[in-house]
Amino acid sequence: MARVKDEADAVFIELSWPDKVLALSGSLRIKYEHIQNIHTDPVPAAWYRGMRIGTNLPGIKVAGTFVSDEGIIFYDFKNPRRCLTFVLIHDRYTKIVVEVDPDQNPQDLCRAIRLHLTEKR
Repeated sequence: MARVKDEADAVFIELSWPDKVLALSGSLRIKYEHIQNIHTDPVPAAWYRGMRIGTNLPGIKVAGTFVSDEGIIFYDFKNPRRCLTFVLIHDRYTKIVVEVDPDQNPQDLCRAIRLHLTEKR
């Protein structure tokens, strides 16, 4: 899981220590100008997500960088219904999909970030 922070010029995604290990990655920072879209649609089930650097145990944990025909995607989730999906442009990743911390509401975060995006454009 990740703590998502809506900052002035970017979204900061702070991964928990165990998730950093499983994903073989550190926390992420996405500048608003790189966010094309954001949504809370459940992540589709898939056993194969492409070549990976990280962990892929569907139903248990998906964490890390995956290279597929969709591009390079970063995943960090267990529950596909508590995720934020960032669709990106001009960034290393084409998508970043993270499950938010239990005390955060994905729909509320999505609305706040969308509001920030409309203010920036």
